[in-house]
Amino acid sequence: MRKISGRLLWGVLFLGILGGISAAAWKSLTYEPGFYREIVELPRTKREANAKQFVATSLQLTNDIRNEATWEAVFTDQEVNAWLAQDLLTHFNEHLPSEVSQPRVVFEMDRIILAFRYRQQGIDTVITVMAKARIPRDNTVELLVEKVRAGILPVFPDGVLDRITGHARSRGIDVSWKRRDGYPVVTLFYSPNLQREDVRLEDLQLRGGQLKLSGRSDRTKNEVQAAHSQPQKV
Repeated sequence: MRKISGRLLWGVLFLGILGGISAAAWKSLTYEPGFYREIVELPRTKREANAKQFVATSLQLTNDIRNEATWEAVFTDQEVNAWLAQDLLTHFNEHLPSEVSQPRVVFEMDRIILAFRYRQQGIDTVITVMAKARIPRDNTVELLVEKVRAGILPVFPDGVLDRITGHARSRGIDVSWKRRDGYPVVTLFYSPNLQREDVRLEDLQLRGGQLKLSGRSDRTKNEVQAAHSQPQKV
């Protein structure tokens, strides 16, 4: 039996270790967080009911903004995710970058977790973004990004945020990001009603499974606009 030389043996071991590292890295990259799997696999009947509740709450919020001096609405992450799975895919899928699909959210105390599937150049992974949310001034939502992961691997957020904010701007959304104390900060200007400057989003609260929005509007301005829009009698 021929003896294996020391150099060849070390070469085989090196290739084996390298292959093991590559396999581990690939497994880490393709890992799906438990909460993401649970959301995606939610039964259809439950998803449809939650999506309808999201739409109903949204319509009520729109009505309150038009007719009330102050307004608020509470959405659960289950309702938001159901709507993302149902209506976003059906009616608004073109608003997502081509490599992004199945976005989902989780609401925690003062924190939001955004997860979505990312496919590009042979890579298929779930990107998870963890961020603290606050409203520094009326109609402005600020997200301080704490972590970005692909599977369980930490990644630099710059490329991810550049792609998302760039795509959002191309759709007319006023969004930007910069670094503060080493953390990326995404700033989104949000108006509950684009036709009325008097509408103000004043507060955003995140707690276990819920997002609460509240604000104010000047009802008299809406009444004046409605009166002006009616045809004049001759």
